[in-house]
Amino acid sequence: MNTWTTEVIPKLVHPYLRLLRETQNLQQEGVPAITECVCLGSVHSLLVLVVRFDYLERISLSICACRSAAVELPSLAVDIRLLDFATRLFLKISPNNTAISNTLTEFLEARGYQMKGEDPLRRRFGNALQWFNSLQHATTQLVDSLIMAHCDSLDTTDGGSSDTIEDASEEGYESPKRQRFHEEPPSLSRPSEYLRSRCPICFGGNSRISEGLDSIVCIDACFTQKHTKQRYRDPQRTHPNTVFIAEEDVEAWENFVAEVRPSRPMKDFEDRLKVPGDVLDDCEKSFTAADGTREKASTQFFDSTALMGLLCHHDRVLWLVNMTSPGERQHYAFSLIDTLFKHLPPMWTVGLLYDVACTLKRSSLKWGFLNQYIDHITFAISVFHAYGHGWACQCVYHPRKCKGFGLSDGEGCERFWHSISKLIAYLRVCGHHTRLYTLDSQIHQSDHESLQGFGKWIARKWQNDVVESQESPEFLRHQWEEQVASQTKPLPRQSQTAGKKAVEEAVRLQKVRDSLVTRISRFEDIICDVDADGVDYIDAEEHLPILRKQLETCQNKLSQSKRALGVNDHASFQYLTKSKYINYRMNARALKMRLRMRLRARKFERNRIERSARRQQYNERKIQDQTEDSVKRRDPGIQKLARSYNKHVSDMLELIRRRQAPRNAVAPLPIALKGLYNLDVDDNIWEDIGLNDDDDEGPPPWLSSERVRKGIKGILLRDRSDEELRRLRHEMRAMREWMREEWELLLRAIDGVKASGDLSIHYQLLERKDALLRLCITWSQSLSAVSGGQYWQRSWR
Repeated sequence: MNTWTTEVIPKLVHPYLRLLRETQNLQQEGVPAITECVCLGSVHSLLVLVVRFDYLERISLSICACRSAAVELPSLAVDIRLLDFATRLFLKISPNNTAISNTLTEFLEARGYQMKGEDPLRRRFGNALQWFNSLQHATTQLVDSLIMAHCDSLDTTDGGSSDTIEDASEEGYESPKRQRFHEEPPSLSRPSEYLRSRCPICFGGNSRISEGLDSIVCIDACFTQKHTKQRYRDPQRTHPNTVFIAEEDVEAWENFVAEVRPSRPMKDFEDRLKVPGDVLDDCEKSFTAADGTREKASTQFFDSTALMGLLCHHDRVLWLVNMTSPGERQHYAFSLIDTLFKHLPPMWTVGLLYDVACTLKRSSLKWGFLNQYIDHITFAISVFHAYGHGWACQCVYHPRKCKGFGLSDGEGCERFWHSISKLIAYLRVCGHHTRLYTLDSQIHQSDHESLQGFGKWIARKWQNDVVESQESPEFLRHQWEEQVASQTKPLPRQSQTAGKKAVEEAVRLQKVRDSLVTRISRFEDIICDVDADGVDYIDAEEHLPILRKQLETCQNKLSQSKRALGVNDHASFQYLTKSKYINYRMNARALKMRLRMRLRARKFERNRIERSARRQQYNERKIQDQTEDSVKRRDPGIQKLARSYNKHVSDMLELIRRRQAPRNAVAPLPIALKGLYNLDVDDNIWEDIGLNDDDDEGPPPWLSSERVRKGIKGILLRDRSDEELRRLRHEMRAMREWMREEWELLLRAIDGVKASGDLSIHYQLLERKDALLRLCITWSQSLSAVSGGQYWQRSWR
């Protein structure tokens, strides 16, 4: 294996290039070149059986010291055109050497060609196909390196007209030494050459986007892509342009996470979270992905339990991680994110979509993971999994409600897993390194196909339906901010000492207020005293405005506490400390606020079900089914809250009847379980009689007005659509800049090779030139109907 990799394949690269040139990429029949022996050594003949498409052929080769069998052929050979056909076939279906070998054997036998042995072709055909693929990749790598060698002197600044989105020179972009793979300089002024090769639209431009996130990526894991544990691993074989992160890098992150977690959390990390901790706890319980200890694949039977991928906005794989743990642990995601930022300039911002992005962000802030990148990451949850999260989490992390994500859905990983689902059976039983090599080959074939469709992708995305509203955008955005603030604040909890704590807090506030009144009165006397000392006068004049402002704040808090307790300004708090009624009252108030939040969240989730009921798309039906399941799971909890609240109301009425409640106490109204989910404006759920909630104005417009609710959805959609259009304009420019640079590099490489006289390499470069020209024409035709497409074509010409 090592001899073939290090000696045989490198020796076959130039003969293979010569064959491609002489046969015009295997279109014509090859004529074997007969070379004279120059070593004057012993010569012997080697009889070779050649497997063609529809016949067998026996040929005799002369072998000596200057014409070794390694460069010639082994005892059985397969026609290169047949191997090329099998390679292309296995990129469309699951590889199956047994099926194609048996089919070929029977096909030849039907035409009178018999092969000896019980299994005459399968093993040798598989070996030939394996090394032919290695030869193809080595040849591609050689041509790529020759093109990249001309990069140092290339000017990467865009020479387009003045109506470009940004001037690349103003961003300070320079031309780093281009390398196609992982070795990159420590400080980059633009995305690495590896990233530029992975997605020319996301990372191929020489300037950043004018407004918004510089790139959008998604992360997800697939536990159907397992590999059965084997006694011995197959010989190591690595794709020259692999997308897999090295095992040692992933292991280093695993050890780092295990070392950090037992330590104390970061100080004040909760202040940076926009969602209450109890909501995040519910999200973590709802998703198996957030529970790294939950076993999804047995390590007893599988040595590779899953794949985790990092994909760009255009569903192209950036990196993959081969998972070996039974659960979806966070160190895999951290290793992918860390690798991404090592290939990006320091100033770039990234939008990260993940099923449980909320818990991933909490872990990052709590333990200090990704500290050097956290300010450059905007977390969001993928659209398909958003409705499994609490509504407070959706308000903050849903990509349709989060600035910068445009119309990205974060489901690129799901589409990629579906595209390679045909490989599940084969990859489960093949060798470990063969599995990784096959995935790399499939990914690069998918990249080649999607590259052709970039123009159509942009043209399709350009068409967006934007909802218009009669309300002003400023009013709607303000209402949305109020809605998020209201629905993401921590909810009060029930407690056996809730009444006592509320009374003690009211007593404390009253003492603070009395102290402030005394100090203000003293300073006012100093200012009014004409004989006061100058220093005291200046001190009083300086502190008096501050104290008055503190008094106003304290007075508002005290008023709210008194309203919640149901007492007037002249009442004493001391006798309320042990009051059962006050305890019931505070707990009922907490229950009602929590019930309101649950019902609000349910109403917003039901809106999605009602809208999607009229649609027939498969993805929409899946989202609808998942949303309905989530709503049904929460219904028993909502009804339990309502019954608990009614029980507290009943206990309060009983205490009033026994005259064990404060004087003039009024019990709140019970909530009817029938029609609980209607959430009408005049329902008892909004009436705070007997509770004196501080929200006395009634339901806010973002909840009570259907027109405002539709307007908020419309303005959010319009904002995301505007972001999407800005990103599409930037992507068109990135396509042009990438195309221009690739074209100039190719022309320089052609001139350099022409001077050296290497006809085989020159032929391959001309083929690359024709392919790039066809790609440019395809993009131009696709973008011709898009606003701005004419500029793309004009600037390219």
